[in-house]
Amino acid sequence: MPGRIEKSHVQSIIALGLKLGYLSQFIKNCCENKSLSQKIRTSAPATKRAAPRASNNRSPACGCWINIFDPLVGELVGLCGYDYALIDMEHSPVTTESVLPVIRAVQSSGSKALVRVPDKQPRWIGRLMDMGADGVMVPMVNTASEAHQLADSAIYAPAGTRGMAAGIVRASGYGVSTDDYLENYRKDFMLMIQIESQEALSNVDDIAAVDGVDCVFIGPFDLAGSLGNCAQPDHKDTRAAIRSIMSAATRNKKLLSTLITPRQGARKLLNAGFDIVFSGMDVAMLKEALQKDASQCRALISQMKPN
Repeated sequence: MPGRIEKSHVQSIIALGLKLGYLSQFIKNCCENKSLSQKIRTSAPATKRAAPRASNNRSPACGCWINIFDPLVGELVGLCGYDYALIDMEHSPVTTESVLPVIRAVQSSGSKALVRVPDKQPRWIGRLMDMGADGVMVPMVNTASEAHQLADSAIYAPAGTRGMAAGIVRASGYGVSTDDYLENYRKDFMLMIQIESQEALSNVDDIAAVDGVDCVFIGPFDLAGSLGNCAQPDHKDTRAAIRSIMSAATRNKKLLSTLITPRQGARKLLNAGFDIVFSGMDVAMLKEALQKDASQCRALISQMKPN
């Protein structure tokens, strides 16, 4: 029958609505933690949040990790008040085509869109810059040579190795603002490299010294595993290594970023001197909200007297 709505469609719509409702409320609750939000929210308006810069007047920022590649989640991250969204291609079953709608959603809601690429191949940098991403995070950068290759891939020839297509890509308004883009493209983009292995730890001063690396991101979980303490990001050896990496980044005047761990929350990390702290994670927060709601509902049911 024309216009008929199948029962399965209705159920899917209801389930999606519940999922987004739980996630939206949980993110909102996190951002309304007044004792913390006053420290991590910038004074910039919601449509244009300020980015931290490597200077004496750093303004710390908060971020949310995105592994659910739905534009609705990207919009929620911005609308709920995060400065950055980290769109994670490394640990999500996604294609390049699925990234752009999330980038658009994040940016339209007032946050900056960073993308973690699947690996450290330099070709990812130019592709995501063309898409208009505000930054790229590269995993497992272990040597200064690798960092140099990545930094070069963010700059057009002859100074770098990025391929030229500025006249047709989203980043330049598909050619509408090419001149302005060519003048500002690099200073408006953040290249983040991840230090998360014993090899990288031994080379951290050389890596952090590379011109063109804007931010050093410390990956505490992989770093812990590389040091022989799998899934122990708060192990004393891991924390000692993290302090060493922080010192190297500070000496080289690079921004510092990381994510929270069981014993290192946003407050501790911001007070320690991190510039960008990823305190939110969409899957983890959705899981926690769903578990809490299901537990409460099951408890109510168990208390009911049978008819």
